[in-house]
Amino acid sequence: MRTTEEIRREFPLLREVAWLASAGTGPMPRRALDALAAVQRALYEGFDPGTWQGVGKIPERVRRAVATLLEVEAGEIALVRSTTEGLNAVAAAIPWERGDNVVITDQEYPANAIPWYHQARRHGLEVRVVRSRDWRLPVDAFAEVVDRRTRVVAVSHVQFASGFRVDLAGLAELARARKALLVVDAIQSVGAIRVHPRELGVDVLACGGYKWLCGPEGMGFLYVRRGLAEELVPAQIGFPHITHADRRSLWDALCGGDTWVRDFSGYAGGARRFDGVGLNPGLLSAFAAAVEFFLELGPGWIEARVLGLSGALMGELSRRGYEVITPEDAGERAGIVLVRGPWDLSGPEARAAAERHFLSHGVKVHVRAGGIRISTHFFNNEEDITRFLSALEELG
Repeated sequence: MRTTEEIRREFPLLREVAWLASAGTGPMPRRALDALAAVQRALYEGFDPGTWQGVGKIPERVRRAVATLLEVEAGEIALVRSTTEGLNAVAAAIPWERGDNVVITDQEYPANAIPWYHQARRHGLEVRVVRSRDWRLPVDAFAEVVDRRTRVVAVSHVQFASGFRVDLAGLAELARARKALLVVDAIQSVGAIRVHPRELGVDVLACGGYKWLCGPEGMGFLYVRRGLAEELVPAQIGFPHITHADRRSLWDALCGGDTWVRDFSGYAGGARRFDGVGLNPGLLSAFAAAVEFFLELGPGWIEARVLGLSGALMGELSRRGYEVITPEDAGERAGIVLVRGPWDLSGPEARAAAERHFLSHGVKVHVRAGGIRISTHFFNNEEDITRFLSALEELG
């Protein structure tokens, strides 16, 4: 196993700043940066026939790596640009009926709220909002609003502000009992803790790769439970989304001069029908390298490291008299810690000044929900936390 210092050397950004901001953007490891540059150079700076011929294999490499991380099948993974793109792809593919309802929560990031309101406008749906209780979202709060007309329960696994981790297994049981789908925004959990959607009973899970997975902006994935994809009709479709036989036949026609403008027989099997079109091979290669790095380190070790650091930080904040919003129980949190103190961060100037204050001390954090949001990841160390606490004490 690598030492913390060996791991930190994989992240050039850490030479400049104590990065406690992975809930916003994660730093990319050197191997991912190198992979991105190598593919771009081989494709566009010169002419490398081997790279051009191998471009088609890169998406499957990413798909396999993500499937391994989630302990699912590669056919259950679609490659998309963002959490938002993945959620919208599924939301638009559901066969809605007027009067159906969607259940979300009052803590959701807009990525997991706006798409459902959009579908509500289009199809005459009702959006029901579960009210949190002291920043928590217990399953019984959902049970109060889920009924027989609920088609989707949409929730973030870990809330972007409070860091509260939802009981997905309990929610899955509730959703199944009402014949609803459980759709999960997992951008604040995958990469920080182990997430196994099949084991948890999740139907759909979307995740951007640029936060806790330390991948590039513009890459993410969508998990769609085996068998469910065939019940959904994609709203957008192109050449990659039809059956393999159709693609092969059309390509032969395109190259050989036969008639190529014609109908197709069906959609690609599994989640592939939701793949993004025109995904950048350099970004794909970088994302593959980042996920493979996580697999090399071990998701279990990463989770223990993340929970250990966030727990230590929370303990020190409480000891110093700050209000810690994030739950103390490790089963109800991941890497996000939200702290409040005697500051008024309601205005944009105050928020910008607070973030500048921390940067002046070499620390990157975010202001969220009227407090300071700290994100502890596996590459952080005790010195990062000490530096943050020192800057926090000087925050006016």
